[in-house]
Amino acid sequence: MDLQDPLTAALAEDLLDGAAVVPAMSGSIPDMKKLRDRCLDAGIAVMVGCPPGAAGKG
Repeated sequence: MDLQDPLTAALAEDLLDGAAVVPAMSGSIPDMKKLRDRCLDAGIAVMVGCPPGAAGKG
């Protein structure tokens, strides 16, 4: 990855694939998407999702 390339959600998922990740925040989907976008803009790899079993999803 070139340091000048923007970090996208897809690239962040690739970078984090296989990494030990833990939930760090919770909130509404719109709020989490805003937080994701701010992290990506800052070059921080981040994923947004719903953990298994939460809100009836799994």
